[in-house]
Amino acid sequence: MSGFRNIFLLFFISVISGASAEIVWIEKDYDFGLMKEEAGPQTGKARFINKGPLEICVTGVRTSCGCTSAIYPQEPVSPGDTATITFTYDPKGRPGRFQKSVRVYVGDSDTYLVRIKGNVLGTPRSLSKLYPIENGALRLSEALVAAGDVTYGTTRHFFVNGYNQSGDSITPVILCTDPALSVSASQEKLGPGDIVTYGLYFNSRNVSEIGHVDIPLKITADKGNPNNEVTISLTANVIPDLSKLTKEDVDHGPRCYLLPERIDMGILKSGSKNPHFKFAIRNEGEKEMRIMRVYSPSGKVKISRFPTKLNVDKAGEAEGTLLLDKVSSSPFNIKIEVITDDPLHPVRILHLVGQIE
Repeated sequence: MSGFRNIFLLFFISVISGASAEIVWIEKDYDFGLMKEEAGPQTGKARFINKGPLEICVTGVRTSCGCTSAIYPQEPVSPGDTATITFTYDPKGRPGRFQKSVRVYVGDSDTYLVRIKGNVLGTPRSLSKLYPIENGALRLSEALVAAGDVTYGTTRHFFVNGYNQSGDSITPVILCTDPALSVSASQEKLGPGDIVTYGLYFNSRNVSEIGHVDIPLKITADKGNPNNEVTISLTANVIPDLSKLTKEDVDHGPRCYLLPERIDMGILKSGSKNPHFKFAIRNEGEKEMRIMRVYSPSGKVKISRFPTKLNVDKAGEAEGTLLLDKVSSSPFNIKIEVITDDPLHPVRILHLVGQIE
């Protein structure tokens, strides 16, 4: 009989220990509100009442990231008693809104989620690191978005973040008139410490020319104060799409050569008349060659003319002007790019060198 009693007791204990806890949360979500980074870590709490007939134990807590820590009661929670989960958020280096969670484990199988949120008003040090471009109340994460090489006809997506460093609400305005770039904002109105994300959608099919493109975006910090405006840029090097060419197209296509590939302008006097230069573009391939663009990405050279088509074994002359007032270093080495439909060398480089005294 005693053996039967022991088996019954073991079964009863296992049923009780496996049962779900009966608890009621007094608060399960916590809002820190607007907090200053310089004030350091901030602490909040969430409480629950044990509504069941038995003692329960909080067996552990786990936070969603290292910026948040939490502690829980180590002693069992008696029926009718209240338990407190205490959590601390460290705002150091984390300006802007945040949403985190604390997972609370009760007994062997019950799990509860406490959600915490807030908004951090950053210190000047953190803001200058994360948002170095200052524009009145609005700070930006970058002034230049470099897309690199982009094949014509493809699209690319980029992001720029903004932060309201003021104590008032603002409504930034972003303007871009280039058809190759569309911009969207994650939100229009920013409260103190709010972050906005600008999505930059670049469609290379809408560029006016193959090669280097520089698209400006003007951002006003607040439409109510148009004096604070900054210009950021998206740059890209749009290259011809050669993916559909066959092996025969490549083997028997046009071939671009520059004569010469280096022009020495010699020693030039500062303030003198802008000097001109000429060079030849030659097609040594087996098909007619199209010249799509001749330019200098530096903006220090103005190309006045160049041939747009060249038959087989023909050459054409290109002519340009060196803009001395834009050359800030001596000696100088300025690249001039010639973009053609040569499948092997779609971009040829001419170097313009010299000195200014």
